Amino acid sequence: MMTTARPSARAPKFDPRRNIVPDRLDLRDRPYMPELHTPPAIEMTRLARLPVLDQQDTSACTGFALASVVNFLLRKHRDPHSPPMSPFMLYSMARRYDEFPGSAEDSGSSLRGAMKGWYKHGVCRLDLWPTPDMPPPAATPREDWWLDAALRPLGAYYRVDTRSVTDMHVALHDVGILYASVVCHGGWLKGDRGGGKRIWTIPREEVHPDDGGHAFVIVGYTAAGFIVQNSWGARWGTRGLAILTYQDWTENAMDCWVAQVGVATQQHLEIARSPSLRLDKGRVQIAADNTLRDREISPFVIDMENNGRLSASGVFRTQRTDVEALVTFHLGEARRKWGLKATDPTDVAIYAHGGLTDEEAAAETAARWIPALYEEEIFPIFLMWETDLWSTLRNRLQDLVTGLPKPAGGLIDQLKRFWNQRLERLLAPAGSLIWGEMKQNADGISEDKESGGLLLYESGMKSPWFTTTPVRVHLIGHSAGSIVHCHVVDRLAPLGWKFESVNFLAAAATVDLFKGTLLPRIRDKTVKQFRAFHLNDAAEQQDPTCKPVLGYGRSLLYLVSESFEGGARTPILGMAKYFDDEVGPLELANVKAWMAPGPASESTTHGGFDDDPVTMKSVINLIKGRRA
Repeated sequence: MMTTARPSARAPKFDPRRNIVPDRLDLRDRPYMPELHTPPAIEMTRLARLPVLDQQDTSACTGFALASVVNFLLRKHRDPHSPPMSPFMLYSMARRYDEFPGSAEDSGSSLRGAMKGWYKHGVCRLDLWPTPDMPPPAATPREDWWLDAALRPLGAYYRVDTRSVTDMHVALHDVGILYASVVCHGGWLKGDRGGGKRIWTIPREEVHPDDGGHAFVIVGYTAAGFIVQNSWGARWGTRGLAILTYQDWTENAMDCWVAQVGVATQQHLEIARSPSLRLDKGRVQIAADNTLRDREISPFVIDMENNGRLSASGVFRTQRTDVEALVTFHLGEARRKWGLKATDPTDVAIYAHGGLTDEEAAAETAARWIPALYEEEIFPIFLMWETDLWSTLRNRLQDLVTGLPKPAGGLIDQLKRFWNQRLERLLAPAGSLIWGEMKQNADGISEDKESGGLLLYESGMKSPWFTTTPVRVHLIGHSAGSIVHCHVVDRLAPLGWKFESVNFLAAAATVDLFKGTLLPRIRDKTVKQFRAFHLNDAAEQQDPTCKPVLGYGRSLLYLVSESFEGGARTPILGMAKYFDDEVGPLELANVKAWMAPGPASESTTHGGFDDDPVTMKSVINLIKGRRA
């Protein structure tokens, strides 16, 4: 039986970072439910020989503790000589799913964030991600951390009730290790650096307001408390170990999880062997599971924050090297798979989704368009600038209309028009503010030298596939994506880019923006072809999208035109009546339009264009030189 010893008086003071936060309540968590079988032993002191990690002066305790969990599970269940896993990858992924507001700097994370990261991305070997900085693109698939991580998915995992010491005992006997966190008081800083035969006990101290949280692993227990293994190096405690008394745990516990390594299925293995999209007889193979699906399409996504700069949070995250890899490695792989010769042109399509979209909805759109374009030998680049302004807009405007008497069913059209007009006046101030913010976001995508649009241009100009082989650039923009592309053309055309085609779906750009940015480039043939798809006016007048929330009986573009552009009626390019009045009379041979619903598009709502297969087929046919 192991006993405890007092800490050595010679231990020098040190102050490691302690800044993780507790997990927020999430009713989707699956609780650990112990089975009634052989009761756990009185003590669990035969500990696995697990290397003690050292996070040094980083805030990455969540990553280091979880790496210890993965190392233990792999060596116990798969290979006793399994190489160490990267705590830096786990911490970086945890920051992606950070549950608390803050900067993108090294300022800690939460346990659930780390578990989400493992669940969504797996975990790679330490030699592939050995430092806090994300590794550069790999030269070979075997050196690619992204592919290697797919081999070690998370299996079953459960939240353990921190108030139930008995449940934790059973979980330790079931699995052998727990992932835990506490409010870390000053007693933790008095670790015995000298070793010894007996495990040092962390002295209980009063918690102060500036004491932060800390993550670690629990590897056993005695009658006195849990045996914890820390990530402050082997000189802390007794060779990295200490006893955390049950009283201390009960008073200061934050969170506790138990997990297993998942099974690497055949699909995981195929993804791990595929540095780019998987093709089988010309068809793109995309995983049905959303987590694996997002993993496969993410190299083709440029994810941006509200200011247009590359995003460092969320499911999709992009850094400069990812943009470079997209237009060099992935474009080269596509040309190789398609069997293109050096003189054969590459069609590159840059897709911009609507501006009120959240990340989940944007991912669904990307998962439809990226494979469809790739199968037709069109290289896809998806601009993700998710703002989720629809939620903001919906909530803000719903508050304004709450309590207003709704028009009764069966009223004549004149009264319905009166109701719509009343809402347009009422919603104009708040709607214009939010819509204006969205337009600034669209503008920002190509405004700054660090914006995603200009980084794409810069990377393209350094890519041999853009500079030594022919490239035909096509733009596709749905709704506010048309605003994005108006600015893209306006800024990149003077830098030398030409555009084979611009394709707008229910464009939310104003006619004035179109005339000031895109029209001159259509006339001088910098934009070779311009195509527009939009609803006919009858469909626009009956679009039910806004009705469930606001009681508004017309399309979003009508609401924008009549209300969100400062409350003054404003011609919008994607509305048939304004397109016919403002663009039709120009009689430009390289401008064509199709109204929906019809043979070229079966969409019946503003939001339906990006997921309508007929519209998608028409756009692809036009890009490939076929009829819509």
